[in-house]
Order: sequence, then C-alpha cells, then structure tokens
Amino acid sequence: MLASPALGSPAQGLPTQKVEASRCRALREQRDSLATEAMTAELTLVRQVRERICAPLTRQAELANANQAPPLPGAGEPATDYQALLHCRQQAEQVLKASHPLLYRNRLGFIYYTPTGASLARRADGLQGSLLAEACPAWLRGEPEPAGATPR
Repeated sequence: MLASPALGSPAQGLPTQKVEASRCRALREQRDSLATEAMTAELTLVRQVRERICAPLTRQAELANANQAPPLPGAGEPATDYQALLHCRQQAEQVLKASHPLLYRNRLGFIYYTPTGASLARRADGLQGSLLAEACPAWLRGEPEPAGATPR
C-alpha cells in the first residue's frame, strides 16, 4: 500500500500529525494574541469616549461587582442607574461613529476605529485564513468540536 506524501507513511503518520498540530496551535495562539491586542486598543478608545461623556456613571459602573446584589438605597453607595448607563453607552457609540472613521470590520463583524486595532485585527484575520489553508482541524482553529466528535 502506498502512503500519501501529504500524510506520510503509516510509521511517520503520528509524528507528522504532531508537527501539523503544533503548527496549527502556534498559528491559533498567534491569531488569538493579535486579536486580543486589537480588542484592547478598541476598548481603550471606547473607555476614553465614555469617560468624557459620563465620567461619574462610568466610574460607578466599573466599581460595581457583577456578582453582588446591588446595594439597597440608603445603604451608603447609590444604586447604579443601569438605564442611565445604557444611555451613556449608546451616546458613546454615536460619538465614536461620528468622530472616527471605520477602519476595519473583522471576520466576526467587530468594528475597529483605531489604526492599531485595525492593523492587528487584519493580521489576526489573515492568520485565520492560514489556519484554514493549513487544513487545521476546527478544534485547533479554536472553534467548537462538531457534534458527536471525540473531545481532545
């Protein structure tokens, strides 16, 4: 039986798979790192805009612990006005759209307004293309396993 050169001989199959898996993991980790840096650049911009629009409400929301029940009125700290916070976030989004050109929309539809974020997101999306071109399995691309697949 002849072995496919892409797959290697049966004796080489396992090491070849390990090398391919290692290459896929490295690409995924690099893509994830770039995507994280891109998102950090955008979140910094969003925080700056929100801070300009509604600083006290923004600080109050950042200090709130999502795992705790909101404080009762009169219990020291005022309860967070989530409706006002939502309005602030909507205003910040409108200000961003009006004051910053859309520089890039990534493969997942996230919008980038900063040159740094856009550049990093483009590079991350390029690596996603490499993951597909390398024929990396879905689980090595960081995608969920198909239903019925054996977990790794």
